[in-house]
Amino acid sequence: MKPLTSRVFSTAPLAGGTRPPGSVRLGAGSRFPDRVAVWLVSKYARRQWLVVVVALFGVHCSGSRAADWPLVRGNEAATGVAAEPLPASFDIAWTYQAAGSAWEATASIAAGVVYVGDADGTFHAVQLATGAPVWTRKFDQTGFVAGSAVADGRVYCVDFNGMVRALDAATGEPAWEFATETALYAAPNVHQGIVLIAAESGQLFALDAITGKEKWKPFSIDQPLRCWPTVVGGRVLVAGCDGRLHAVDVNSGEAVESVDIGGPADGMPAVVGNRVYFCTAGGVFHAMTIKPLAPVWQYGHRGQGEEIHAAAVTAEAVVFGTHDKRVVALDTATGKEKWTMPLRSRAESSPIIDGNIAFFGTVRGRLHAVDMTTGASVWEEEVGGRFSASPAASNGRIVIGNEDGTLYCIGGGEQRQSRTSGAD
Repeated sequence: MKPLTSRVFSTAPLAGGTRPPGSVRLGAGSRFPDRVAVWLVSKYARRQWLVVVVALFGVHCSGSRAADWPLVRGNEAATGVAAEPLPASFDIAWTYQAAGSAWEATASIAAGVVYVGDADGTFHAVQLATGAPVWTRKFDQTGFVAGSAVADGRVYCVDFNGMVRALDAATGEPAWEFATETALYAAPNVHQGIVLIAAESGQLFALDAITGKEKWKPFSIDQPLRCWPTVVGGRVLVAGCDGRLHAVDVNSGEAVESVDIGGPADGMPAVVGNRVYFCTAGGVFHAMTIKPLAPVWQYGHRGQGEEIHAAAVTAEAVVFGTHDKRVVALDTATGKEKWTMPLRSRAESSPIIDGNIAFFGTVRGRLHAVDMTTGASVWEEEVGGRFSASPAASNGRIVIGNEDGTLYCIGGGEQRQSRTSGAD
């Protein structure tokens, strides 16, 4: 990789999709720049946009609030547990349409704004209360299939062509871009000013959240890293396609330890207490201690070779969907089944939990709310399309995108509204 270069943005708006010179086409629809460009916003511009943030959109520039869902699984530990109660009513409050595109990425929510990119390269900011657009920004010849992260007034997003971007949360203006020169299918995590990205090249990147410059040389394995980098106790946990769970020092990028997990993994390690919970692509779910990395229990999935998606984890239960049309709840301590709920189709949408409710979508376009104690259905609605994105929850509302281009907001008890991107 060539040395980093940087330039300062002017305060004038920039056109979406601007890329560093020297990019080369590697295949239809794909562009990988042959150098890294880091764009820094001047102190004056940041100061002016802070006024815009507070006065116009209410997007705060401090840490996230408890009710926010700033990361793809809600928090750094990737538990998928909401900080506030899920809706008392599961009525559809509003829909927002990405015209001609699809939602595969999971939304992030901060200070009353929903942030999510569509499959054709447009990134959207939408009001959680009404579904009205705040801003959109188009990036050419790319798409977003992974969720984003929101921290300190910026949105950090990755596209499948390997570009990491920091956008102003209030305006969508780019602050910097970093070219990894590899495909990116996992959402970023942000920990104490460090943006962490797992890459198809097998590298774990750590970027300075302010400047976009590398904090340390990428940690690397010889197989892809497709999982979200979970942070706990000064360690980054990544499950690799090399069949090992790796612990990496978050401040230095040095390998701390690793353990054999019996097969490749591309899920999201979830941490509760001193245990980490994750699955392998072969359908085996693991519980391990964190320090050291050591097995506690395994759950053998009855559909051999069937993938299990990311789990939602509390101190009492682990809940996940499977490819053999089930949602399963396990006892967190023992790994024994608490209940199993049969479905009509696969649950590729990873569940979220609040209190006694788990919520998820299926590939045949059905939304489900399930009682955590019994596994009984509390509410369900078939809206069509396909759900591969996972839900996000904030302020008593749930947001989830459908591959038919519809972004749904559940809860709020208001009259249903329908909006299209770019429309007021």
